[in-house]
Amino acid sequence: MNHEREQQRLHLALDAASMTIWDSELRDGRVELSTVKWAAPGAALLGLAPDLLLQPFPDFLRCVHADDRSAVLGTMQDGVDHYTGYEIEYRVLWPDGTLHWLAAKAQVFCDAAGAASDTLGIVWDITARKRDELRRARERELAETTLRSIGEGVITTDRHGKTEFLNRVAEHLTGWPSELARGHDIGATLQLVDEAGGPSPEHVALKCLRLRQAINLATPSLLVMRDGRRLAVEESAAPIWSDDGELLGTVVVFRDVSHERKLSKQLSWQATHDTLTGLINRREFEACIAAALHSAKHDGHVHALLYMDLDQFKVVNDTCGHSAGDLLLQLLAKMLQQQLRDSDILARLGGDELGVLLPHCPPEQALRIADDLRQAIKNFRFVWEHNSFELGASIGMVDINDSSKSTTELLIAADQACYQAKEGGRNRVHRYQESDVRRAQRHGEMLWVARLNDAFARQAFRLYAQPIVSLGPRPERHDEVLIRIDNEHGGLILPGAFIPAAERYDMMTSIDRWVIRAVCAHVRSVRDGLAPEQAYIDAHQRAPAQYSINLSGTSLGDEGLHDYIVDQFVAHAIAPEQICFEITETAVIANLPKAHTFMSRLKALGCRFSLDDFGSGLSSFAYLKALPVDFLKIDGIFIRDIATNAINRAMVKAINEVGHVMGIRTVAEYVEDAPTLAVVRDIGIDYAQGYAVGALRPLTAGLE
Repeated sequence: MNHEREQQRLHLALDAASMTIWDSELRDGRVELSTVKWAAPGAALLGLAPDLLLQPFPDFLRCVHADDRSAVLGTMQDGVDHYTGYEIEYRVLWPDGTLHWLAAKAQVFCDAAGAASDTLGIVWDITARKRDELRRARERELAETTLRSIGEGVITTDRHGKTEFLNRVAEHLTGWPSELARGHDIGATLQLVDEAGGPSPEHVALKCLRLRQAINLATPSLLVMRDGRRLAVEESAAPIWSDDGELLGTVVVFRDVSHERKLSKQLSWQATHDTLTGLINRREFEACIAAALHSAKHDGHVHALLYMDLDQFKVVNDTCGHSAGDLLLQLLAKMLQQQLRDSDILARLGGDELGVLLPHCPPEQALRIADDLRQAIKNFRFVWEHNSFELGASIGMVDINDSSKSTTELLIAADQACYQAKEGGRNRVHRYQESDVRRAQRHGEMLWVARLNDAFARQAFRLYAQPIVSLGPRPERHDEVLIRIDNEHGGLILPGAFIPAAERYDMMTSIDRWVIRAVCAHVRSVRDGLAPEQAYIDAHQRAPAQYSINLSGTSLGDEGLHDYIVDQFVAHAIAPEQICFEITETAVIANLPKAHTFMSRLKALGCRFSLDDFGSGLSSFAYLKALPVDFLKIDGIFIRDIATNAINRAMVKAINEVGHVMGIRTVAEYVEDAPTLAVVRDIGIDYAQGYAVGALRPLTAGLE
């Protein structure tokens, strides 16, 4: 009875453990000749009938996965030969095609002569465990593969800050192979120092371990690579927890931000400097004036401000082109800086306008410095393609003292003094007097109002067209319309001369309306002059020509302009799709609500819109998605030297990609030469405009 009870207990234990007993009788000590004896229902582990009790070993072996048969037979036979028994894990294929894992453990018994006679052991199913192991192995492999392929450096540590693993990017950035780095302090494998040269902060990984929380550092850091080189990085760390809440270590993620930091510094520099000359720009110059004004009011210091307008610069620009004008400004900037004291500040305020701040300089000394600068410019000779040009400068000077009122008024006063220098015969220095403002303003109003009214009366406005050339496979007809004034002497007055005055004295809306009417008349004239066959082709087989018309910020606020445009479309039978209105970025910012309403109404008719000088403002992308824009004209300041300036190329590429993502086509302005055009094509910009793709030509038809 006790023996039967022990057997029952054994079977219960085996059933609970999903195990079964098997034994085999050996023939001549060879396993492959043996017969397997299953304890019921052991054969079910092979997917066979549970009442199968005897099975020739070859039949059993055929149930084993083909890739495991040799190992199973070899392990069992080796255990028999050495009387050690065996332990083995192997796969079996059930008749239904499913795969299962079994584990077996057996002892070897001998006959009276000491020869191996039979084996006795247990077999159990380990399929669930194997699947779990395979799943975890796949997860580990996937995690390691992910870490290896991720685009950022990843380093893991233990809870003591010792390095455990580096992915490939981390190996590349630090110079440490993962195997060599293992066990080293994280401060050695990921050596971080303060970019500004200050004391090194607590390491991000050690801080994470100390605080037991994720750490994101905003302090600019440099990674000291294993070979001593330094790399700008951004890093963060997060703790690694076990399932039961134990802190196991930390994972540090870092990336190379050298390009971003360089670009940020370049953008910061560009925000305060003129990229052509390297001088500070108007905004930074105004900040310098404000600081000087503060010291004058609070400390009693005396300074001087000079406002310089280059005489004859437009002659060089119009005669030889923008490239010559740009070179002239660069050479003049270098020459003038050599003439000034180390404390003096030279700035470019506009196209050919320069400003000089003379700190701690009494009026008499400031006048001498101003005259020295005037004489230096007078003596300067600019040579371009065998042409020699003599320049001059009209300089306005204003004192900065404790009675000065504001930065704006100082600049206005200096501008008015410069105007008086020009009116007095040019190439001279004029010191500001209180009466200059009223006199110059009154004279300027009379002069420009008279000139512009005369231009209207004489029908002296002239339109020119510059092609906007498609860089894609399909040619398109698209021109930007530019306005000039005939000066009665065979020359032309460029917009830079009269547009500022027209804006100042509220004549810009009249000029914009004249251009709109003239362009519509031109489109009608071209259409009416076509032969019937050509008219049919133009109407049915070719996209209509487009004309881009510049609109001023003043016109955006003109309540009646929308109706005027519609009236012109009706009067001249113009398809709105042929007209594209160009609005500068600065004008849009200044009139954003009105601009949005104006653009949306005309967009509904079919008109197109182009945002001009895009990129000159740092907030450009913020409002772009709110405007119904068809074209982005990338500011020429980024295009001019794109073939040699990697930072500008990156800026243009970014603007182009954002524009395309938003479904907006891009135009590169100031494409003046073949190398610039090649880069513009390579970036994937849609259109180019400039002398490299098409020069200005008169647009005369239909002017009335």
